Amino acid sequence: MRILSVVSGQPHITLPRLRGTSHWSLPLLICLALYACAEESSQEKVRPGAAMDAEVLFTRGTALASEGRHTEAIDAYRQAAVLAPGSAKIHYNLGNAYARQLDYPSAMAAYQRVLALDSTHVSARHNLAAMYVKQLNYAQAIDEHRRVLSLDPGHLTTYYDLGYIYFLRGEYGEVETLLQAGLDRDSTNASFYRLLGRTRLKELDFERAAVTLMRAVELDSMDAAAYVDLAQVELKRREYAAAERAARRAIALDSLSKEGYFALANALKRLGRREESTEVLAQFRALDQQLDKIDDQLRMLGNVPDDHEARAQLGLLYTEQGRLTEAAEAYRLAVRLAPDSLRYRNNLGNLYLRLGQFAEAVAEYQAALALDPEYAKAHYNLGQAYMRLQHFDEALASLAEARRLEPEDAETHYFLGLLHARAGDYAKAAEMLTVAVAARPDWLDARQKLAVAYLKSGKVEESKRELAAIQQMKESGQYE
Repeated sequence: MRILSVVSGQPHITLPRLRGTSHWSLPLLICLALYACAEESSQEKVRPGAAMDAEVLFTRGTALASEGRHTEAIDAYRQAAVLAPGSAKIHYNLGNAYARQLDYPSAMAAYQRVLALDSTHVSARHNLAAMYVKQLNYAQAIDEHRRVLSLDPGHLTTYYDLGYIYFLRGEYGEVETLLQAGLDRDSTNASFYRLLGRTRLKELDFERAAVTLMRAVELDSMDAAAYVDLAQVELKRREYAAAERAARRAIALDSLSKEGYFALANALKRLGRREESTEVLAQFRALDQQLDKIDDQLRMLGNVPDDHEARAQLGLLYTEQGRLTEAAEAYRLAVRLAPDSLRYRNNLGNLYLRLGQFAEAVAEYQAALALDPEYAKAHYNLGQAYMRLQHFDEALASLAEARRLEPEDAETHYFLGLLHARAGDYAKAAEMLTVAVAARPDWLDARQKLAVAYLKSGKVEESKRELAAIQQMKESGQYE
């Protein structure tokens, strides 16, 4: 199911090494009651200018949400709602942000508040239906979607989402009726053809399914899911070369499409290319395990949204996939839920560093060190962040603390060597780099910089010795 974007006019949306990256929480009725109580208290007389301040906060919230920073967006929307408790758009966007955080009870409460203010708010009712689907309450979701269509018969997304519920229930006749009604209003909507093709695949009508899915990819050549469905249909039709092409296209569009890898492995096997099939199947299995772990965390958070360890684990899994923006948001909420966790703050700082948000990284490392001044990883990473900001004196001080706490660490000595060399103290640079090389003798770059530091500090023979070692390493090919 899909949830409308937080700002009207936006498209619909579907549901150096760093250190240390290593059913409901409350019944829904209680959540709704608490939310209502909070709203009643906000009905107090507000000061002049509050409406303008609320608009500023709302704008800040939408900007944060557009960057995937839903934890901070929620803060802004909640403040705005206090100043403008009768604003439907604030409560609506608050609901969307909660939904993004997988906090479905709070999202439902926000959407219910919108509908209390305006019972004709189509988007709030549509998104409330999506929350019922998250609860597997299909009957209530269907009822809400039907109300949406009664309010707005041209609401195309609802035809798809309502059709998808019936698809999940195996009521394929209803799916066909709804999708045809949608196509009557927009015959170029690729998503309708995709779901219609999937329905016909379930009905074992492979020829019509192929035609329908080909139309879907004609209309939207960037939809990886449609190519996966087409590959599966082509396998059923024994058109294995066509299945291979469709599966490869799906993977090219979405490298995390595990179904694409599975379809490709099957196609290659049918084409007699068993060695290639085995390799692709291994990729599928690895990805399947990874995505299953993510799904497990998402399910857990759907039931217990304030489980900070599940949030952190989700952040770690997203980091492993390179989904850094999503990982940072997961850790932001983990930090909000468990502000005393050194690991969460350090890992969030690492993500900020990788995202190029260096000032935010500094703030997280400093927060970690405020909790534990002897946390060596945070001192090292803080030094890295200061170097990115070109605050070299602060970087030197942070890395010196990391060295004090972990006196044998090669990387700490390496970066201290670079900083001392930058300051023109080549003797000190050589001292630091010597420790790095002793700890990791095959570290070619460290040896090269040590040779330069020796030369600059007047130790010519030592520099020659390092250069000879470097040449030997290059000839043997044994270096990092």
